[in-house]
Amino acid sequence: MKKLIIFLGIFLFANNYVINLIGKQEYENYAPLLKFDNNLTLKESVKKLENLGLINLFFDKPQIINTEFVFENNNPILEAKILYKTLNLMGYYYFYPSKLIYQNNKYTVDIEMKTNHYINPLILINTIENYGCRVVNIIKKDKYYYFIDAQNAKLPAIKLNKEEKKYINAKGEYWVTPNGFKKMSIVSSKLDNWYPYIVFYDKNLNILNIIAYKKVCRFLSLNIPEYTVYIKIKDNFSKINFKRGILIKGLK
Repeated sequence: MKKLIIFLGIFLFANNYVINLIGKQEYENYAPLLKFDNNLTLKESVKKLENLGLINLFFDKPQIINTEFVFENNNPILEAKILYKTLNLMGYYYFYPSKLIYQNNKYTVDIEMKTNHYINPLILINTIENYGCRVVNIIKKDKYYYFIDAQNAKLPAIKLNKEEKKYINAKGEYWVTPNGFKKMSIVSSKLDNWYPYIVFYDKNLNILNIIAYKKVCRFLSLNIPEYTVYIKIKDNFSKINFKRGILIKGLK
């Protein structure tokens, strides 16, 4: 009997991902289909459930929904930036945080939006991984709860190089990481009217310095402040002024 209890405990623990996503009742109803490998990751479990058609995301008509994200092991400023960028990449632009809590090294954000479907768990897992974050659990009750390990959180950024390189971003905003360089040069297109706006951040997106120009500039050579991990480059007024790309280079 003791061995049976231990076995059932291991089995239930291994299938917690599934129960958390579809509920105990659905899990029992579809038990014959849910003979998953006990070693499956959360992502693999979600993918199997989607393939079986057991994750129902769509509504008959648009609804206002809430989705809660719980980040652990990093900084709320960076985590908020990563969450918003992730949602934007998934096509969500109209949402707002209905709850923000930071305590015990955990940052909780409750996002409210009007939509005709829940956020797709698999797409969110894959997208947020690009920012060094890992979804460790998903629970669906009255809403979806995402638990995210942000220990290795980062923003994708262009690495400075000793060779001058050109980059074009239709949004008119560039994120750069120093890559060991203490200085950098920036050259805008001669067809643009660039009014520089440059922000230097540390690893947690705390601002170290801001450089803003109210006159057109085509070339800048800048010192990079100590502890800089991210550099945001844009126009002080409009992305239209800065739409043809930039040449950047790291300087020793």
